[in-house]
Amino acid sequence: MIHRFFGQDDTGVGYIVKPNQAISWRSLMLVFTLISTVTIAIGIAFYSMGMTLVLPFSGLEILALGAALYVCACRGGVQEVISIDRDNITIEVGRQYPQQRAVFRRAWAKVILERPWNSWYPSRLFIRSHGRQIEIGRFLNEQERQGFALMLSDTLNSNETNN
Repeated sequence: MIHRFFGQDDTGVGYIVKPNQAISWRSLMLVFTLISTVTIAIGIAFYSMGMTLVLPFSGLEILALGAALYVCACRGGVQEVISIDRDNITIEVGRQYPQQRAVFRRAWAKVILERPWNSWYPSRLFIRSHGRQIEIGRFLNEQERQGFALMLSDTLNSNETNN
């Protein structure tokens, strides 16, 4: 998902790129609680019938599901903020606050869309300048990544933020 925004006093333009989230954290916890409750109830029922190993494996199953859901939720919360002003391009990547930050001089920066060597691999989108590069839009699908590369190139080449 790509959102465009304008800086203070219309001196810059920026993009917020983040993955599509199918479910909110609260809804995810509700689903996890429901599945856990049913799994533990089944485990207790089998335990009461004398099948003692079912309950510990039910607990392991819940633990594995919880870990997988947590990792997916964390990866879904990452966002990239690309700010372009008259002189610089600033890229900040993180969840609640920037965990990675890169600044490039706008005059020297290039938007590079690297095509894969094989057709079933996704392309990769980079901002590159003076031997440094940062990949952006990893979680976008192929059409979104290609469209975003065009938007970034048009923004960098325009005088829109050169006031």
